[in-house]
Amino acid sequence: MAEEARRVLVGACGSVGVINLHEYLLALRGAGSVELRVILTDSAIRFVRPSVIGMFCDQVICSDSDQERGNSHVEAASWAGEFVVLPASANTIGLVANGLCPSLLTCAILARPGPVIFFPNMNLSMWDSPAVQRNVTRLRDDGHVVFDSASQQVYQAGSQAYGRACAMPSPRSTAKLILDRFNAPSSEAGDHSQEGDHP
Repeated sequence: MAEEARRVLVGACGSVGVINLHEYLLALRGAGSVELRVILTDSAIRFVRPSVIGMFCDQVICSDSDQERGNSHVEAASWAGEFVVLPASANTIGLVANGLCPSLLTCAILARPGPVIFFPNMNLSMWDSPAVQRNVTRLRDDGHVVFDSASQQVYQAGSQAYGRACAMPSPRSTAKLILDRFNAPSSEAGDHSQEGDHP
């Protein structure tokens, strides 16, 4: 009997980490039978082309226009076995924490009946700011899962220097963290103060 595909919805924000999204999708694909749908925000499309991301998943949803949106956010949210925001920008974290939904992605998150998993990716000074930490706490209090990000040295575009950023776990570690939740007891799957296995 064929293994039933695990349904994973990935929401990708306009953080620079989205340029590596295809590696995370490949890792999810390589971990077993997985059906993948991806919501790209308008800001994410500035970094990656939907046609390219479409080569690594089953469906790309990227229209934020009112005409195209309809009830697609409700359908997408209810379809997913696990809903992941990867990468999660400070902007999206703040919007969801405060119940705002100006995009298809944020509408889908707010329409989700269960927890959403956030993998933050942003400049370290932004991650450490009181406002972002307050929003992260609010997301966790609301039952969502926010994986703590590891500090990592990155090249800063527009300068000839390196800086620090909070980075997502490796693609392989991230795929394991996501897919392990399908087999976890409901109480463990709902734990919202987890820390990832960082490279």
